[in-house]
Amino acid sequence: MRRVGLAALIGLLAAPMAEAQTTYPSKAITMVVAFAPGGGTDTAARLIAKDLATELGQPVVIDNRAGAGGAIGALSVVRAAPDGHTLLFGTGSELDVLTSVKGKAPYDPLRDFEPISRIGSVSFLLAATPSLKADSVSELIALARANPGKITFASFGIGSTNHLIGEAFSSANGLQLEHVPYRGSAAAAADLLSGQVEIAFDTASVVIPYVRSGKLKALASLSDQRLRLAPDLPTMVESGVPGFVFEGWLGVLAPRSTPPAVIDRLHTSLAKILKSPALSAALTERGVGVVASSPAEFSAFMKADVDKWKDIARTSNIKID
Repeated sequence: MRRVGLAALIGLLAAPMAEAQTTYPSKAITMVVAFAPGGGTDTAARLIAKDLATELGQPVVIDNRAGAGGAIGALSVVRAAPDGHTLLFGTGSELDVLTSVKGKAPYDPLRDFEPISRIGSVSFLLAATPSLKADSVSELIALARANPGKITFASFGIGSTNHLIGEAFSSANGLQLEHVPYRGSAAAAADLLSGQVEIAFDTASVVIPYVRSGKLKALASLSDQRLRLAPDLPTMVESGVPGFVFEGWLGVLAPRSTPPAVIDRLHTSLAKILKSPALSAALTERGVGVVASSPAEFSAFMKADVDKWKDIARTSNIKID
């Protein structure tokens, strides 16, 4: 009788997981992007959504919910039903960086989400207006030291990823750079192009087209290796700044308490489509290095990333309400 009872109990516990595995997805999936249409994150999300829809047999609809540095979109997923039909195409910006600089974060990136898979890494470049009298990182450092507080750097806003990168660069080299915050990447890029600000740490997908056209010059990449899109460009480490490696990331997450069987189905599907040469090439061309990680690997990566950004925010004394 005990054996029969135990077997029945195991069967009852396994039934919901088996049902989720066989019935999911039962309708269209909404993939929230916490930024406006047309940007690098949105473009990558749409590439992923197209192939994921084919793999899962249901539409995957992109829902752009921009605002508050990405918090509006991320919070909408935290509050969604944990059934796998609402996902976040997330980035380190609204999850790891924003929560590290917020006095009272609206969510906990490590507690309120179920990591499914990291999609890729996002490369940053140190870009400069062509009129800047420095053509290398060492020349920039020398120029900034000779003119404390005179070299301006643009960011996407106070507490943004490239704001913290700029502060870390200043700290690592003993510089006094003047921070100029903007409301988003487009406004920052416009003033960099016009020479209103002199340097910026921006994503490769934004910077490289301007570098190729001669409208900007790139001084270094912030990745640990040279980029395929710019093989002649040295890394920051090669340029004499030891350990200065920063990359953004893209990944897919679900609300907390989403069933393990659903997480497994999504992870398996994402891992499969990320092996597609066509998708990989499309992402690479947009400055995204493909990374297909397990949920456990993604979780460990996020924890380390949160710790890194919290250290930078504390050292730079950056805190926003």
